[in-house]
Amino acid sequence: MRLFLTVTLLVSGCTTRERLNPLDPKNTATQGALTGFNAIAADGVVELRWTALAVQGVSGYRVQRWKPGEAPRPLGFADYNPAASAGEDSSVVNDSTYVYRLIAHLATGDSVVSPPDTATPGVRRVFVLEAGGPAFSRLAPDGRDLLFERPGDESYVDLELDRTREVIWLAAEAAGLVLRKSEDGATIGAVLSIGAPGDLSVSESRGIGWVVSLSEQRVVSFGPNINDATPLRSIDAVGNPRVVEAGTLDPSVWVGNEEGVVYRFRAQDIVLTHAWGLGAGSIRAIALDESTGGAWVATRQSDVGSLFYLNPADSSSTLVRTNLSNVADLAVDASSGDLWLSERGPPGFGSGRVSRLARAGATLAAVSGVEPYGLEIDPVDGSCWVADLRSDRVLCIDRSGAILRSSIPLQTPYAVRVAVP
Repeated sequence: MRLFLTVTLLVSGCTTRERLNPLDPKNTATQGALTGFNAIAADGVVELRWTALAVQGVSGYRVQRWKPGEAPRPLGFADYNPAASAGEDSSVVNDSTYVYRLIAHLATGDSVVSPPDTATPGVRRVFVLEAGGPAFSRLAPDGRDLLFERPGDESYVDLELDRTREVIWLAAEAAGLVLRKSEDGATIGAVLSIGAPGDLSVSESRGIGWVVSLSEQRVVSFGPNINDATPLRSIDAVGNPRVVEAGTLDPSVWVGNEEGVVYRFRAQDIVLTHAWGLGAGSIRAIALDESTGGAWVATRQSDVGSLFYLNPADSSSTLVRTNLSNVADLAVDASSGDLWLSERGPPGFGSGRVSRLARAGATLAAVSGVEPYGLEIDPVDGSCWVADLRSDRVLCIDRSGAILRSSIPLQTPYAVRVAVP
């Protein structure tokens, strides 16, 4: 019996060692395929990365490329050497989609192939806030890869871009801080100290950032010198402010409060020009329609939301929609004037909706079966980026309502911003 047991253990040990070979078809982790290959989209180039095989007998690597619907073709004229683990494809066209796979050539004459990976190079710089980390992250232009993930001590309340100066503003409510970061995620400039910062807005033409202070019940501006932590101006006596939006083309600052009032100020001297008491619950979101000087406003009372259009030219407020389900965000397409509307719906049910509305209020497109949160208009083609809590992905939706692309799974993404050079 002892001899039989010894033989059994020896045989089992040999079998286990044999299956540890990554090229073994019966390896439970790889099934004999080449793993770890990644094609990462960038601006005018696709970066190729892989893990070199830690086995003997690899003579080289070759990458194949093709467009969807075409046959694979070799990329380049020679193999990468056996120790290589990276390459690049600079013969790509931005906003075109390519499929890649890696082939490992073995000294025996055999070869091993990786699963395919897809990349769409482009100029977009996609930034995301994740609650699950929490983290401030950047995605590849097509959203398919995570370029970096900068962990934070808390989930940031808001994220805004100064695209002109390539500066990202982040609000950390519990810490009482507003941070500025570069596009590679490094903290730059002075750290701003303010009581319970909430909503942010940046006027890109002037580089001025406006911050709601929830504990101080005011709105404070900073900038344009990011090394100066001294506040420029303060908007007081606006009740309990919740939302701030600063114009870039229209030199105005809009503030919405918990009491259901929207104020409009001249940015240069903080003179109040308009005030609208909407009487429909707290102000949840404001999106400026800068080509007309107006603004879209979403409110919430109990579980019901409403959508208004405010026009400073005649001081009118027009009720456009009622019975909205938990509005999370609004975004205006500056080129068309269309409004994108994010209705989260009941949390956790995935029964929300993203809609595109004309200025007159007609629905032009809609996507349901999602749990949308933050929105962003794509500066290249006018599509809409959506942080979807149901799928834990960032989705890009075209103007017809079709999903153009989807990010990799993230850790509860709730805000997204997109910049181009």
